[in-house]
Amino acid sequence: MDTESLTVDVHLRAHTPIVGPREHAIETVEELVERGIVADYEVHSWPSAVDLTVPSEVTSQYREFAEWAERAGVTLEPAFSHRVEDNAITGEHNEMLVTPLVCTVVRRDGDIVAVLPCCRGEEDHVTVLSYLSSLDEDVDLVGEEELPAPSVA
Repeated sequence: MDTESLTVDVHLRAHTPIVGPREHAIETVEELVERGIVADYEVHSWPSAVDLTVPSEVTSQYREFAEWAERAGVTLEPAFSHRVEDNAITGEHNEMLVTPLVCTVVRRDGDIVAVLPCCRGEEDHVTVLSYLSSLDEDVDLVGEEELPAPSVA
């Protein structure tokens, strides 16, 4: 399999312990790199929630992820969720984006192949770990295509 161009970004919610699923996701990505299935990876930290109306790196990333999800025919909810926060002092209402505890973004030659977790339909959840395992099995769980062909053009 030609995986030289596959990279993974692991996004972790800040100020939460890196145990359980987060730790397992990092370990799994490291194993994929060691075995040559993934070329490289980076771990990033992001806040638990951001104001969607204020431009930031996280809101830009989310918009990129949402565009990919629309093209791929999947949703990023409930992993990413929205809530409205009311400021009692100013009376303003802020639309907040709540980030998942762990999110992985798989790219091929810089283009997004998958953002996880995601959902195909209402009941078909693709988890971070199930997708990472599918890379080892040469299967793309999001697009149901064999890798290395991108799931979205």
